Amino acid sequence: MKKASEIISELLLPKIQEENLYLVEVKVLQNKIVQIFVDGLENVTINQCANISRFIEPFLDEGKIVPVDYQLEVSSPGMSNPLKVPMQYIKRIGRTLDITTNKGMKHSAVLKHADDEKIIVEEIIEIKKNKKQLAETPTPKEIELKYSDIKTALLQIKFK
Repeated sequence: MKKASEIISELLLPKIQEENLYLVEVKVLQNKIVQIFVDGLENVTINQCANISRFIEPFLDEGKIVPVDYQLEVSSPGMSNPLKVPMQYIKRIGRTLDITTNKGMKHSAVLKHADDEKIIVEEIIEIKKNKKQLAETPTPKEIELKYSDIKTALLQIKFK
């Protein structure tokens, strides 16, 4: 039997594509809250979220997928949430990520490439200034990571 989140995801796909968005995640929480996170190559608008909400509500109102007294939330994932799907990485090429791998390795790196299977990042090497200066600047290291090897990837937010 399929989980409620899987059923909702399948029902949403045509509407999300019509809105030029992609599905990041559907969560059905124990407290009867249904959270739908969408993103796009352009910013997600309130109207797009409202359209998706109006589209899915009749399916949820039947009470067959989730309890009738559910609470629905449709939004973009927000900048502080981890990246989940390849399209989120593609959208953020050139940005700096804080990555933790499944093996516990941590990288602060600039996202150089992303496709459906992997990312390539250039690790940021911080040079600490002290009395013993390095003779030469270290060469940045490129790292290739499959999505399955990434535990979390967070966008670094920089304030000017």
